Amino acid sequence: MLSRYSLTKKTRSSPFFNAMKTNNTLTFTFSFLFSYLVYFLFHNIHLYYYALPIAALSSLLLLTYTSRRHYFYFVLAGLLIGVFSGVFPIKFSFEIISVSMIIQSLLIKKLAIKTVNLSSKLEVRRDLVQIVIGGVFLSILVFSYKQVLLALVFLGILVAHIIFVYGRKMKKLVNMLERDGVIFGSGAISMAAAAVLLLGFVNRFDFLFFSLFSLLISDPLATVAGLKIIKRPGRKSVIGSAAFFISSLIPGLVFFGLFGVIFAFILSLAERFSPIDDNLFIAIVAVVLSLVFFI
Repeated sequence: MLSRYSLTKKTRSSPFFNAMKTNNTLTFTFSFLFSYLVYFLFHNIHLYYYALPIAALSSLLLLTYTSRRHYFYFVLAGLLIGVFSGVFPIKFSFEIISVSMIIQSLLIKKLAIKTVNLSSKLEVRRDLVQIVIGGVFLSILVFSYKQVLLALVFLGILVAHIIFVYGRKMKKLVNMLERDGVIFGSGAISMAAAAVLLLGFVNRFDFLFFSLFSLLISDPLATVAGLKIIKRPGRKSVIGSAAFFISSLIPGLVFFGLFGVIFAFILSLAERFSPIDDNLFIAIVAVVLSLVFFI
């Protein structure tokens, strides 16, 4: 879901980032260079040529989603063919795609449009859908089918794009699942980018399951609990943070014992005090925890 915090707080941006939000060329260049740098940090330099097309295509993905709509299908098809044909190694494909998507979802102005007219019923409906999707995602993860999960992410982005382009003919569906003033699929894109980041950078299955559970189940549960008890859409609450902590504590204790309490507490703080979209921040903090404790 989109960060409940970011819907109500105005943040200041530097002139450089403001320029990138209005200039697609700068956004693409920054996304490409940064995601390509990730490859050099985590992989052997002699395979650099594999990373070039992935970085280029993934850096175009969300730009074409919001602007050059007809090119979007070609970009998505190129990524699908490259990754699932075995041409691009799956490991750093996850890493590069997730980093470029995160950068774009933070920089592309159209994806960052905020709304303050929130409906409690809409928010609960959106989060219940996310919980169902999260349950399916985690069920597939149990069988270690990472390629299937990436395919589902791409499928979700494709469906969101089709609804975004032809939304006038699907007005009822759009009104049921998206906030006013927000491009359809923007919240789902941030969730998808966060999930792919975890799939790419978290190597241990137990911590990957725990992190995805926190992102896909605990995060929407926090919103539902807060709305049902506090009834203040767009505001984070202690009740919501407690629901996040308690729910993420279940897999945390199962997999890590007392360390699970620490992990659940840290991620609940990340959700409550996220300076950016909380989907992205939860995933980033989880990756840092993974590198610190399990590298």
